[in-house]
Amino acid sequence: MLNIMKSLSGKPLAFSSSLTLTKATSRIPFTTSDNSAILNIELFEENTDESSPILLFVHGVCESCETLGVQAIVSTAKENGTRVAVLELEGHGLSSGKKGLCGDFDRLIRHVSEFVNHTMTVVCKDSGGEVPYAMCGSSLGGVLAIYAADAIAKNSQSPGKFLGVAAIAPAVGVDARAVPNKFIVQVLKLLVFVAPSAQLSLTPLEDASEYDCPPNSERNFSGHWLLATSKMLLDVTSYRVTADLNCESGSGKNLDLSKVPSLLVIGGEDDCVVPFDAMKNFYEKVHLTKKEFIKVPNVGHELMCVKPSLQQVTSSLFRWLLSQNTPKT
Repeated sequence: MLNIMKSLSGKPLAFSSSLTLTKATSRIPFTTSDNSAILNIELFEENTDESSPILLFVHGVCESCETLGVQAIVSTAKENGTRVAVLELEGHGLSSGKKGLCGDFDRLIRHVSEFVNHTMTVVCKDSGGEVPYAMCGSSLGGVLAIYAADAIAKNSQSPGKFLGVAAIAPAVGVDARAVPNKFIVQVLKLLVFVAPSAQLSLTPLEDASEYDCPPNSERNFSGHWLLATSKMLLDVTSYRVTADLNCESGSGKNLDLSKVPSLLVIGGEDDCVVPFDAMKNFYEKVHLTKKEFIKVPNVGHELMCVKPSLQQVTSSLFRWLLSQNTPKT
């Protein structure tokens, strides 16, 4: 672990190989509470000061800090005087773990919660006071941000002033047409216990060149998803989110977001990976009075990879964030 932490100090910061992109200004990696992983966090603080709010972002599966979506977020944040911290999940980017492997959803939730606590501890200490922050994530990162936000709001776990959570195309459902038949699913689930890191043609095929930023980035994962990663996402989108939404309050497993200050959900109208109706259904089920749903027309799950939708997503995101940080009169 010590060698991994040392090696991170010598790695280039996100987007630093480009002269035209908004670059990370620093890195604050941390070791998880169980000492089993080292997770990379990159900070973007250009054009901000100690009083500036901060957006804590979690990427999607196979991704990292170096994507078109992250670049759009950090460049828009710079224009709006907002700081951004980006977590690279275990097995992603420069964080420890086998590349592309993330088979335990609850472990990832814990990591995201620790990311928030670590980042806000550092930021509040450096600022000398309470700093407003919001959480955000896309796809897998979106549903992880939702679960971590729910836990943080219920337990008041982190320093700073929590403003809410924004989820971009969150992985809260799956198109049944994209799921193999039951027999194949059962075979794949059995194979996970034998070879969790195996890559089979039946699992989704990732092409990181669609979102690599800069184009020569080596942080993102390409190829067929690893078996354990595929099973985890299938479980989460097929039944985990629905089951947790339907749990009775007080069971310890319910997901209701009732104590989260604000929720923003952004979904592509033509999403065939996470169906638009699944995102809308999730939004309608959460017990939260201050919430907003934005439909992005004529785009699917790739809404963070193409310019027209990227502009709508980022402008909506920072309008929401800054409105949450406006003092009440």
